[in-house]
Amino acid sequence: MVNLIINPLSKKLKKINCDTTPNTRLSAIIEAYAKKNSVSDPNRIKFSYLAEENDKEKDKKKRLPLKNYLTLEENGLDFAQASTLNVYAKDVGPQIGWRTVYFLEYLGPMIIHSLFYYGYYSASDMTYTQVLAYNLTLLHYLKREYETLFIHTFSADTMPFAFLFRNSGHYWINSLLIAFSVYSPQSVVYSNKFWSVIHHVEDRSLDELKWFGGAMVLFEICNLYCHIILRRLRSDGTRAHKIPYGFAFKFVSFPNYLFEFLSWTVFAVMTNNWSSYVFLVAGTGTMMMWAKQKHAKYKKTFGDKYPKNRKAMIPFIF
Repeated sequence: MVNLIINPLSKKLKKINCDTTPNTRLSAIIEAYAKKNSVSDPNRIKFSYLAEENDKEKDKKKRLPLKNYLTLEENGLDFAQASTLNVYAKDVGPQIGWRTVYFLEYLGPMIIHSLFYYGYYSASDMTYTQVLAYNLTLLHYLKREYETLFIHTFSADTMPFAFLFRNSGHYWINSLLIAFSVYSPQSVVYSNKFWSVIHHVEDRSLDELKWFGGAMVLFEICNLYCHIILRRLRSDGTRAHKIPYGFAFKFVSFPNYLFEFLSWTVFAVMTNNWSSYVFLVAGTGTMMMWAKQKHAKYKKTFGDKYPKNRKAMIPFIF
């Protein structure tokens, strides 16, 4: 047995001495601690510990988060040096499941696009380009929902409830812009040039649309396959990060971002509407930032084992 001293970082929590073992899963300790503090949702409680970090000039302590799904030992708590260790508990407020957040993120665009397509505008007045744009958009978000419910695994169970609005804002706001701009009647002649630019959608021929539609569906399938490869890495139930191999992972760390970028590039060029380009630029910028950060984390975690010639998101370039 070892002794774990749980120090509160939130006023409503209590300091508790806990007798446990190094191979006890942290989630079990958090559940017991939450019950002792009358906290109905254990996901509100996050544990951390202080680790030494050399800062060249002086030593300083850095607070590191503990992962609920790991044991105390797997989290790096070394009871070989001392039988009593300190950890810190904080109430991080109302939580919401990652899967729930993703589901709502993608449900919003499907509702918004459908309301504009069938309600605010008339579906019977749509050009072939607009019809394909709507169906491709719906297909994309239906694929996202399928991945959310049946493919994705998450390193953490929950996130702060307030993040729901931050995360959904990107998809919901851009969906409003695209739906308002892309599905408007193309037969209307605007006296104000501003509105003619806002609502302009390229009038593509059926032969052109076959190529655009085929290319976007292909990139969506490639994106889906990347997620399946990532899912297989955790088929044993573990949440630990592993090095993905095969398919486009040979060239980049995050080909799922690459195919997402290619998919929406096709959509933007096909519609040739300003809102599609805004969504493309905003989404690509975010994905490039994520890819750069996660790529650096991969290299730091796996060191020489990580493929040296693999780029973050764009083969041979970025």
